Amino acid sequence: MKRYLHFLLFIFSIISFSCYGQDTFGDNFNSVNYTNNDGSQNFIGGWAETNETTDPNAGRIRINSNQLRLSNLDNRYITRNLDLSAYGSVTLTFTYNKTGGDERIAVQLYNGSFFVDVAILDGSGNVSYNLDPSEINANSAIRFRSDSGNWDGGFERYFIEDLLFTAQLPNQPPLVVGSGDRIYCPGASVPIAETVSITDADDTTTSAVYIQISSGYVNGEDVLMLTGSHPNITSSWDAVQGELTLQGPANYSEFETAILATEFSSSSANPTGTRQFSITVGEANFLPATQHYYEFVADPGITWTDAEIAASNRTYFGLQGYLVTLTSQEEADFSGSQAQGVGWIGATDTAVEGEWRWVTGPEAGTQFWNGAAGGTELTFAFWNNLEPNDYGGNEDYAHITDNSIGIMGSWNDLPNAGATGPYAAQGYVVEYGGTIGDPVLNITATTTLTVGRCQVITNRRITYRIKPD
Repeated sequence: MKRYLHFLLFIFSIISFSCYGQDTFGDNFNSVNYTNNDGSQNFIGGWAETNETTDPNAGRIRINSNQLRLSNLDNRYITRNLDLSAYGSVTLTFTYNKTGGDERIAVQLYNGSFFVDVAILDGSGNVSYNLDPSEINANSAIRFRSDSGNWDGGFERYFIEDLLFTAQLPNQPPLVVGSGDRIYCPGASVPIAETVSITDADDTTTSAVYIQISSGYVNGEDVLMLTGSHPNITSSWDAVQGELTLQGPANYSEFETAILATEFSSSSANPTGTRQFSITVGEANFLPATQHYYEFVADPGITWTDAEIAASNRTYFGLQGYLVTLTSQEEADFSGSQAQGVGWIGATDTAVEGEWRWVTGPEAGTQFWNGAAGGTELTFAFWNNLEPNDYGGNEDYAHITDNSIGIMGSWNDLPNAGATGPYAAQGYVVEYGGTIGDPVLNITATTTLTVGRCQVITNRRITYRIKPD
């Protein structure tokens, strides 16, 4: 039997709505008790006074008229702890009122190492503060203390009420399972999957499904197409990225039907090569060879240093983001020739001129190139023609070259601020995966199509396409 020539590998993932569960930690101060829990979750213990009586009925800090009353604080303060480690984002809200005087109160949160000021109360009003990630931890705490001195105990008072932490649970990733092992015959149009199911702990709908030919894509030949009628789903084909977008919103069951109705075809009489497909939340794409996800973020004019920070602040279902590190031709092609624009990548020679290193992600510190154009490749590099050239003596940062210049998807060195025209930075490429502590995701299903030389046998009822021996 002749060997199969090539196969097509399809990857499915899901883009979900931001419809996640949330919890609250609250104290309305409606009873004279430091252990009130008026939210859906409990604080860790009650309010604790420092340098005071620890009595909600008496002293300079107390509960009075359904409010937390603070007077003549000076070196006194009150603290309450809560565990926020399970949450992705948290907002603190409360109202406050000052009855007189010129004193101020600092609202402080614990960031895992020390308390930091997040608001200064001076007068009356409302506070709404989105916690910094460092303030969302297992030992989170809120504290009210004086931000001034020489309190007059007779009339300088603050009242706090309706204190609430609204904590958003992280979005849970969907689970996608698919099956299919088909033969693809040149000239045919073949469904990409035989079965597919999508389950999700906290969502029943999704905004879009992306099926991308993520490796081996032949622009101008390979096509994915949605067939049949799908009232709540529209499709669009991006020939540059080799990506079919199934656009909702729609229920998961509707997307399952649409995926099963998606077909692959090639206009080539003799298609060759291996194709890989990815679908991701936030339009990040999955590359089976690395088991990582990739996302181009459009941000025209961004500097390399700002892009490095921005990438490190991004997450994808708990995976830590970083400026992409491209360590193979397959990975470089995936992030380069099919990228949406010129993007910064995580390489620089700022430490030692000519010593190009990856400085982000798991590969941080790895030198991959030595010298200028025509230098020594130590691991893998994909420089454009006559690059890197350190033009002007200050090109120390790597980016993916615009497709109009030289080798498609290759790299160029630029100054931190980029340049002009086709050398202007259009954004940056983020990679997710490989960082210590990353969760294990199961949002990918695979099916295969095997490209073969086929014979067509037709009888009165049906046409068979078979791979001959």
